[in-house]
Formats: sequence, structure tokens, C-alpha cells
Amino acid sequence: METRKLVIVGAGPIGLEAALRATQEGYDVTVLERGSVGAAVRSWGHVKLFTPFSMNSTSAGRLAAHAELDPGDILSGAEFADGYLNPLAECAALKGRVLENHEVQAVSRLTYGKPDRIGSPNRSAARFRILANTPVGQLNFEADILLDCTGFVSLHRHMGAGGIPCPGEHLLADQDYRIPNTAATNRFANRRTLVIGGGYSAATTICALGQLCDPAPNTKIIWVTRGQRVEPMPGVSDDPLSERVRLTNAANTLATSDNNCVDWIPGAFVDRLTRTVEGYVVALLYPDATGEGRVLQLLVDEIVANVGYRPDTRPFEELQIHRCYATEGPIKLAAHLLGETSGDCLQQSSGGAALLKNPEPNFYILGAASYGRDARFLLQTGLKQVSELFDSLETGATV
Repeated sequence: METRKLVIVGAGPIGLEAALRATQEGYDVTVLERGSVGAAVRSWGHVKLFTPFSMNSTSAGRLAAHAELDPGDILSGAEFADGYLNPLAECAALKGRVLENHEVQAVSRLTYGKPDRIGSPNRSAARFRILANTPVGQLNFEADILLDCTGFVSLHRHMGAGGIPCPGEHLLADQDYRIPNTAATNRFANRRTLVIGGGYSAATTICALGQLCDPAPNTKIIWVTRGQRVEPMPGVSDDPLSERVRLTNAANTLATSDNNCVDWIPGAFVDRLTRTVEGYVVALLYPDATGEGRVLQLLVDEIVANVGYRPDTRPFEELQIHRCYATEGPIKLAAHLLGETSGDCLQQSSGGAALLKNPEPNFYILGAASYGRDARFLLQTGLKQVSELFDSLETGATV
């Protein structure tokens, strides 16, 4: 009896749940994590999730982790990592299987290159070969089945027109693309901050900065979003997620009320920025039908670009993966998501394990990375993917 080797890249919520299920199915499991367990979640540890803990965990995971959290709790990222992800990684089933500070650099087949046996299931005769940077140097790992659970906070997107960097954007630090922790710094108090982005991350930043306005009355926030709307956040009809309702209403109130704290500028994008001794000089462009338009120049002290993230596909470039030309997610799932008419992530239907398959045999993309640039992903969706995938696979033991 031979045990099949399964390697998971990423020790976040989906990677750990997949690892637990894989051990239950009899696989020899290894998880390769480039940093520490739940590092991506901890990067927004001060932010609360929209969804309750019950939607972001499984009964098997809660049992294995001995989680003492209430299923109805709305947790911050740090609470989720401390109370669930770390105990799950240390549970009896996964003890010693989660390798931190193991960053995957490249993946291939052991004897086949990318152009070999195109689309053939016979490629699975050669194991996956995985090169990783580790604390003891570069090492190779092998696997019969490989899961990409890396999420999508590896690479931020850009603030310039069409998603490319604007001139001068290289002056920003990587942290300026994340939701700031205003409780841990006075960086934004009594200063002018430009916030760019039209999603829930930007709304979270606006609400956090807005709380500074009363104790620090000289705090000024300029919120730039693309497109013309009555309000910056459209909201979801009959939204069952109370935290999402609260955030949407609070951000819209700050943006549209007659106050001296937040100025909302819709329908513009950043054309260029320059750093001077007085701060950032930012040129905003309001395009017209000719591609030209009027330009507004601003002087700000800080910039927060909550413009979204995208998955890092580079380690997997030598595999035969059919990705969507628009979202960079696997094409079958991307096509399914394109057919979903609702913009609410709670209303999406699952297409089953068939949508997770790639031309590369035994390689699957799960979790946020499977959605590519589509922002409608929920942790609940990733957990369902794990269940559907392993329901469709054979057990880890082979004759």
C-alpha cells in the first residue's frame, strides 16, 4: 500500500482546511508557507470580517483546533488567526506538516516541461517538483497532487489608468496599499490623506480615518473613486451581513454628508504623482470621450491606495494552466463566475469540483487565488471548494 503525496502551497484559512481534510482522506500532506501561519490574515489583523466565524470555519476544523470562539462572533483578522488558524496548524493531525518560511519559487513536472504531453492525463505519471526557499537553503519537494492555496494578497494592483502604475507611483511603500491601522499610529491625524479605491477596503479606510476627525479637527480625507455613482458604495439589497451594512452606510454618510472631513471625488483617476518637501502633488484626471479631460492637482501628506490585489501566478508558470484572460483565475471557474449576474458574493452558486480542474492533471487552485481578480470571493466559498474537491478525489492510499 502506497500513500499519495499531497503538497499545499499556503497556510492560510483554505490551505489549512484543505490540509486537515487531506489527512482525513489518508494523504501524506505537507503545507509550504512562505511566511508564518495566517500571515496574510494578520496583515489586516485590525480589520473585522463581514461574516461570522461559523462561515469562515468548518465543524471538523473547529473540533481539531479546539476552538473556543462563538460561531456567531464577528472576528478581527488577528482574532481569527490567534483563535483558529494557529491552533488548527498545531492540531494533532497537522503537527509537523506545516512548514513556515518555505517560499515556493517554481513548480514543474519531474521529467516533463511545459510543452510536453499537452493536455494529456499521462503527464501525471511524473510527480510535481517544487523548488522552495527555506531556512536551510533551497530544497526540492515532490507531490502527486498539488494545491495552490496562496490567496491574492501577494501582489497589489496599481492606481493608474487601466490598472497600470501611474508616473511616480513607485514612490509609495507597499504598506500604503493596505488598510491602515489608525489605532496604532498617529500618522494620519491632522493631515491630508488621499484614499483611492471604490471597494470595501477603501470604505474601511475611510471609516477609520473619519474617526480621527473629532479629536484631530484638521484631519482631511479625499476619497477618489472611478465611475459616476450617487454614493460611493452601492450596497446590497436586504443584506443579511450586518457588519457589511454598517460599513457601507457609514462610508456613504461620510462621503455625502455636509462635513469638513471627507471630500468624495467620483469619476477620476490618478494621472501622476510627485513627491516634494511639502508632500505628494497628485494630478487627478477626469477623462472625457476623447480620452482627454480636465486635471485637478492636489497636495496631500499621505496616500492610501486600496485598489485591490491579484494572485501571484509566477511560481506556477511551467505548468499547463488555462487561465482567464481577464481575471487570471482558472478559465472554467472564471466563465462560471462571469455568468453570475449578482454582484453579491453571498448569492453565488457553486459549480462543483469540475470547475476546479486544469489541463495540468492533479493541480488545483483553491480559495481566493481561484477567483483571480474577481473580488466576490468569500472564505465560505473556499471551504466549499475544499469539500467538493476531496469528495471528487480518490483517497490518498493506492495499491
